Amino acid sequence: MEYATTAWAPHTAQNCNKLEQVQRGAAWFACHRYDNTASVTAMLNDLKWETLETRRNNQRLTMFYRTQHNMVSISPADYLARVQSSQSRRSGHDQMNQVPYVLTDVYKYSFFLATVRMWNALPASVIQSGTLSSFLRSRHQRLLRPLSDVT
Repeated sequence: MEYATTAWAPHTAQNCNKLEQVQRGAAWFACHRYDNTASVTAMLNDLKWETLETRRNNQRLTMFYRTQHNMVSISPADYLARVQSSQSRRSGHDQMNQVPYVLTDVYKYSFFLATVRMWNALPASVIQSGTLSSFLRSRHQRLLRPLSDVT
C-alpha cells in the first residue's frame, strides 16, 4: 500500500479514507480482536501504528530533504524556485520554495507542489538539520500529527 507513495499519493478524502480503512482492518487481525465492540483506534494506539497519511507525508518530506541536499539525482532547481530571502526571513526559513498558482488538482497534488507546502511549514530547526538522520529525528519529534493539519 505504500509502494511509490513518494511520487503518488491520494489527495481526496474519499481515497485517503479507503486506504486508512485497510490499515484499520489490519489492526483487527494484528491484535486478534474480532469483537464488533472493540475500538480500532485503541488497537492502532496499542500497536503504535502511524496513520498511512502520516507515513506518506514523512516519506515525501524525506525525499524532498534528499533532493534539497543533492542526495538523489533530481535537481530541485528544475522544478522549484526559492522564495526571496527577505520573504523567507519574515515568514519561515531560508530554504522556502515558491508555490506557484496552478489550475489542476493533478499538478497541485503532484510530488513537488504538495511537498513544498509541507516543507515550507516546517520550522527552521528541522529544515537545517545537518544530516538525514538528524532531520528524520527532529521531524518525527516535531510532527506527531498528520501534516495535512499543517498545510
